[in-house]
Amino acid sequence: MGEVVIRPAGPADAAAVAGVHARAGRAAWSAFLGDVLAEPDVPLWRERVAADGFLVAERDGVVVGFGRADVATGEVALLYVDPAEQGRGTGRALLAAVLDLLRTAGWDRARLRTEERNAGPRAFYERAGWRPTGEVLEREWAGRRLREVWYVRDLD
Repeated sequence: MGEVVIRPAGPADAAAVAGVHARAGRAAWSAFLGDVLAEPDVPLWRERVAADGFLVAERDGVVVGFGRADVATGEVALLYVDPAEQGRGTGRALLAAVLDLLRTAGWDRARLRTEERNAGPRAFYERAGWRPTGEVLEREWAGRRLREVWYVRDLD
């Protein structure tokens, strides 16, 4: 197996990104949200992959993860890795690349949020030096109630 490559996303990546999102979302959320991501939503991702700061992770020419730096807010807006790829360093490499984009944009601290019942990703972020802020965003998504906890990390 080849090394993971992080690169800017393009329109041709929409279907692969949609697939990763659906698989990773089902793996992370199905225990507490049910099957909210039964099928990849390719049209939704066609527009999203064109956003500034959107990166994909590839291994052997296959998109295995994606992330997005929101340089206007200093947030890690998205970070998803295909379940079959997890544990191979892809998430760490992708997160590092997203944080580099935020540093380059002038941020010295980054923020992100994740659902409070999302134990695996929360542990991943905490191992990477993220600290919960105590803030919680409550919102509705796909007919489900979410409680998202905010995290912060210095970018020094």
